[in-house]
Amino acid sequence: MNAATLPAHGTTQRYKTHKCRCVPCRRAAVRVDTECRMDRLAGRPRMVPAGPAAEHLRKLLSTLSGQQVARAAGVHPTVITRVASGERRMVQRGTAEKILAVPVTVRVTKGVVPTFGASRRVRALYALGYMYQDIAQAIGSTPDCVADLAQGRRPGVSVHLDEAVRRVYDAWSMRVPPYSREMVRTRNRAAKQGWVPPLAWDDDAIDDPRGVPVLDVERPAAETAKNAAARFLMGESVVLSHVARREAVVHLMQWTELSFAEIAERVDSTPSAVETSWERAKKKARESGQPVPWRRVVQQSYGAGAARTQEMGMVA
Repeated sequence: MNAATLPAHGTTQRYKTHKCRCVPCRRAAVRVDTECRMDRLAGRPRMVPAGPAAEHLRKLLSTLSGQQVARAAGVHPTVITRVASGERRMVQRGTAEKILAVPVTVRVTKGVVPTFGASRRVRALYALGYMYQDIAQAIGSTPDCVADLAQGRRPGVSVHLDEAVRRVYDAWSMRVPPYSREMVRTRNRAAKQGWVPPLAWDDDAIDDPRGVPVLDVERPAAETAKNAAARFLMGESVVLSHVARREAVVHLMQWTELSFAEIAERVDSTPSAVETSWERAKKKARESGQPVPWRRVVQQSYGAGAARTQEMGMVA
């Protein structure tokens, strides 16, 4: 083993495997031994059953590669393979916590991702009437690439291309292109293929390989009700569009104490979709330099009772 592959000084691997007895390595060994003793005394085992981590990995690996999951979790790819395959019955508690901390909706920054998310988005834009030439120009690719995505002829796409499709979809999904014969023909071709518009997809379903669209939605009109979210929040019976549902979710997250599940039930969605919409709203605000939304309603306890305090200001 050459020096480049040796564990660094000050690690237990260097102390145990390579018998290094330098001061940093001895200190690392003492520190780890002390932590193990403290964990045993506190009833926190270093090794835990690998079942929960393996089940979570199976969900992650349905859309990501082992390398991508390993990079997101900060563990070695071999660990991912062994845990996911069931080879390991027990796993270090810290490793299990790192794996379980990776959300199913994680977005990777390198490598190749499955095509179905990009394909569904391109097909949804076709269903609105956007032509493949316009989509290709917007995502910075070629018409042949867009056609391949729509037809599902690519097993995987680069993260860069997938992100470009997502950006265009988010910008165009609630906008209908100007009326033209080409737009009508594009819509008709999409309808013959069975491709559905964006309103048929929930945020969490469009990236889920097992997700299915809601097929009883109407095609969006050229103009959508801009105050649909406000009317819904005031108690009016309103069918929320994709954008209006996001607005309602952000408002309820900011100004109520409702949980993800309670908000999902109110807006006819799922808890994971509500959480995704909330995180995307905060991320979009950070990226654009706007004030980041936050939960303004808090609980303050006074003795045996509790008093609810709410930030003053206009709620509407």
